[in-house]
Amino acid sequence: MTAGLRSVDCATTSPWTTREPNGKTVVLAATSDPLLRTEVIHFSTTAPNEFWDLTRLVHEVIDRSGLTNGQATIYTPHTTTSIVVNEAETGFLNDFRRLLESQVPAGVYYEHDDYELRTENLQEDEFVNGHAHCRAMLVGSPTVIVPVVEGEALLGRWQRVMFVELDQARARRAFVHVQGV
Repeated sequence: MTAGLRSVDCATTSPWTTREPNGKTVVLAATSDPLLRTEVIHFSTTAPNEFWDLTRLVHEVIDRSGLTNGQATIYTPHTTTSIVVNEAETGFLNDFRRLLESQVPAGVYYEHDDYELRTENLQEDEFVNGHAHCRAMLVGSPTVIVPVVEGEALLGRWQRVMFVELDQARARRAFVHVQGV
């Protein structure tokens, strides 16, 4: 380890850096010709900059669909979340959390949070979350697509499909849509 670079002030000390949403999915669509299946899972996040591992869920939806060759699309409909594919290793995810905080800190001025200036898309229970919107634009996308060949998602050895909460604890949804033959 490089001297002077260790920082654990915002690190997660648990060996379980990611969480898996528990509960059942709801089937929204399923057809056999053409073959497609869409399932949604509802869950509640517990903290900002939290990673939820959806990999097992993606494999299960592929299995339930009977898909041999095609693709799985994983999608979040929330503007302050992202879907990413990367390694679910504690040190890396803690490094990434620190990077997000240093590049897009919470608690500084964001015009999005200035209700004297902002006039669009307002709601009564609005959160102060300009930082989360900026983080979502930098982190990735609301969608990732994973190829499926011979019934297997083509993920690398260490790759995991993860839902990233960039705002605060709240009720969330993630969709898995598979299609092909």
